[in-house]
Amino acid sequence: MPAVKRAKKAPVRRQRPPSARTKSIDPITSARVEFALSTLAASGNLKGSRTERLSARVDPGLIKAARTKTGFNNDSELVNAALAVLAAPDDFGPWFAAQAGRLPKDFELEI
Repeated sequence: MPAVKRAKKAPVRRQRPPSARTKSIDPITSARVEFALSTLAASGNLKGSRTERLSARVDPGLIKAARTKTGFNNDSELVNAALAVLAAPDDFGPWFAAQAGRLPKDFELEI
């Protein structure tokens, strides 16, 4: 009687949650990343899958500083957050310019 060969099961890959951080170190940075990702998702710029591979040589001090500020330990999460902050629209400049002349001429700052 011939031996029956069993198909090998593919190993189960565990995926990390979208925000795989140890903890949020800087709340301002955390808010900027969350805002950038949600804005990009709402505008349809995020595809929902991470299929693009990126390779770069980066200063280790820069990586350490970014990890300290964001709390991300995963390289992919760190790069994704950085790219999102760069790619998200920044309307501060036009908004700030539009604020010119908003205060009355007799306004005085109490010190």
